[in-house]
Amino acid sequence: MTDDYPRASDAEYNSYVTEVSSVPRFHLAPQITTRIVPGKDLTLSFSSIAPHVAGAVHSHPHEQMILVLSGSIDILLAGKLYGLKKGDVIWVPSNLEHTGISRDEPCDMLEIFTPARKDFEEKLAAARAERSQGKSDVV
Repeated sequence: MTDDYPRASDAEYNSYVTEVSSVPRFHLAPQITTRIVPGKDLTLSFSSIAPHVAGAVHSHPHEQMILVLSGSIDILLAGKLYGLKKGDVIWVPSNLEHTGISRDEPCDMLEIFTPARKDFEEKLAAARAERSQGKSDVV
């Protein structure tokens, strides 16, 4: 079937495909880093949290889904703890207070936000500027 369609040009490929490992990483909080892949109406955040770290309790107008890629984490959502392991997904409705609390090992997650997180896109732009000046990936 693939022989029935032309391959995308390099320009077309680069307009739709992102190699996540090439995206600069930056801190969301101490010991919590992310790589951001923005879309038109959503944002992907490939985040990593060190062992025994608690993020700040917060809320935002964005609906969020969290997929645990490795490790495990407790998600505090509306005052209740939800224990997640690799392969688990939790839905975080907009404007609901939440945070993550890592356990004994690092935890890698894919967080999906809609609408797009413009604040994260600004941090990504700053991280790219830092990288272009020869500075560290993590700002």
